[in-house]
Amino acid sequence: MTAIFPGRFPLERVLGEELGAIFSAIHLGNGVELLAGEQVAAFEGTERLEAVTTASGVRVPCDFAVAGVGIEPVIPAVAGQPVAQDNGILVDELCRASAADVYAAGDVANILHPLFGRVRVEHYNNAEKQGAAAARSMLGSTAPYDYLYSFWSDQYDHKLEYVGHVTKWDEFVVRGSLPDRKLVGFYLVNGVVRAAVGLDRGGDPELDTGSEMAAAARLVAGQAQPSPGQLADEQVDLWSLAKEA
Repeated sequence: MTAIFPGRFPLERVLGEELGAIFSAIHLGNGVELLAGEQVAAFEGTERLEAVTTASGVRVPCDFAVAGVGIEPVIPAVAGQPVAQDNGILVDELCRASAADVYAAGDVANILHPLFGRVRVEHYNNAEKQGAAAARSMLGSTAPYDYLYSFWSDQYDHKLEYVGHVTKWDEFVVRGSLPDRKLVGFYLVNGVVRAAVGLDRGGDPELDTGSEMAAAARLVAGQAQPSPGQLADEQVDLWSLAKEA
């Protein structure tokens, strides 16, 4: 198997360099060839796929390819008043679009989230929950859609859990061990915990209600500002920090 991607490490854009390097080692250890810093330029073959060629001219013989290239929202035509758009349909915290009686949810909705600001999220969990939130708004609810985004990924026998949302951060604080590949990590922006990640540690932030990742979710929800030293210190209970938030 060969993976072709533009960055230095798999998942680096979402998780950062430290975890990206770990997943790079995990894939290499499972026999995957990594072509980092590359882009697919062409697919070769007539009756079936025979090879993939990269922008630098590397040819990878294959008979099967999976393309993970992201999406561009497809906005259907709406009768009457135009609907404001920018990287999807712009909606407020109640999932309401700019046109009267128009609501949007899921991958196509660029929502004004009360915690994360203007954001469009393509996670399965978000699509599942935001549709219900839009329905509640249609029925008269005034509760904002404040779901703490989360996603998970199984990579071979390794489990990844993530809660919150951040695209850029000032500091990544590790509780646990990067070399042992067992940790809970915190993404800080101006000292505020904006997201957290668990690698083979911490539990599911939504299902394991007493877990470290559930405590991390509470920190994100409370826009907590514990010191990096407290976050990294195994002797400091995360739930005590969450309660302070």
